[in-house]
Amino acid sequence: MSPNDNLRQKASFEDSVRSSDDESGMTLLGEHMQLSSPKKRSRFHIILRLLLAATALVCGVSIVYTAFAVHSISLSSTTDFGDCGTQGSVEEARAKGCKFDPMSWIWVRPECYNADLIADFMNRTEFSWHTEPKLKPESRVPLDVVFRGDHPKLFTQKQYHLVHCAYMSKKLLKSIIDHTPIDDYLVSWKHEGHCEMVLLNDYLHEDVVCEAPKICPTHVQATWTTCKRY
Repeated sequence: MSPNDNLRQKASFEDSVRSSDDESGMTLLGEHMQLSSPKKRSRFHIILRLLLAATALVCGVSIVYTAFAVHSISLSSTTDFGDCGTQGSVEEARAKGCKFDPMSWIWVRPECYNADLIADFMNRTEFSWHTEPKLKPESRVPLDVVFRGDHPKLFTQKQYHLVHCAYMSKKLLKSIIDHTPIDDYLVSWKHEGHCEMVLLNDYLHEDVVCEAPKICPTHVQATWTTCKRY
């Protein structure tokens, strides 16, 4: 065998060994990657979960903080104009500067008093107020006395409640639109239930049955209110 043949065989052998080592290395690397891949995926999932948990925590804290801030702003933006004194005391209401609203039949702070709306509804009615339930002419109270609020309790025609509830509804809507103060009687659930019964009585018959509404008497009882801007 010539020296050149020996050199070619040696080179061929080295190439074969190198090729074998490369294949072995690739196989080992491949196996190593396959073995380590689940660990990487597990680590990735842990990190992802931690990030999601942190995000949820931040969002939760933000929501709580925002709700608290809005509540604080709401409280700070509320303006209290005071009350009209003890229930039943006309003198105290007047001393506090309150006015009598014959359409709501309440004593109310001037800030919650709407003279134009009262006049609008009062001028469209012909109700009379009396000191006794039979509505006799001799028991009729003059309108100027009614408007002064001298009588916390009087009797009038049953239809007054229908007009009264329509007035209260419009008064509330105007207060919301114009952002003006609201008396607590206007947003009372008890009063809402009263107007609901009055307005639905023709269908549900939950109120007192009366065949002649203009004659059928009803009583009105004054309420002393507070006044706030929300």
